[in-house]
Amino acid sequence: MRIFLTLIWAVCLFVFTCSFDFNALLHYHQAEFRLNPSPDWSELIKLDLQWSSEAWINRKIGHFIGFFLLELLLSNLRSSKLAVISAILYAALTEVLQLYFFRSGRIYDIVNDTFGILCAYLFCLMLQTYIKRTTRARTAAARTPRSALRSDKKQTR
Repeated sequence: MRIFLTLIWAVCLFVFTCSFDFNALLHYHQAEFRLNPSPDWSELIKLDLQWSSEAWINRKIGHFIGFFLLELLLSNLRSSKLAVISAILYAALTEVLQLYFFRSGRIYDIVNDTFGILCAYLFCLMLQTYIKRTTRARTAAARTPRSALRSDKKQTR
């Protein structure tokens, strides 16, 4: 089931990033793809940061969240370096593919996607650490004989 969800999410990311008119996709739920046989590769290195545009910032937040979720799905909430590498390669692939669909792929979007991926990886590391600690504490408590626990309580009183 997780693999199916991961594939569905990867397809959704592809549609979001490569649809010809993102606004039509968002507002009218119309996905349209137009093939550009000769893309302008210089689009990748443009630094057209638009910090004053709310729509631009929302798209960057969408990039972050989209690839954060992809990493969580790929890794199955475990810290997997293979999942990180796969997600980063997919992020780069979607940005390059955008050039072939009359969209503007950017290297800074790959960086943003990677930041979301690495945050998800760190979240998984922290989750694993928490699970290991609680499991060790429960295991240690289960191994301690009840008579020893009773005698410890008597001594501390």
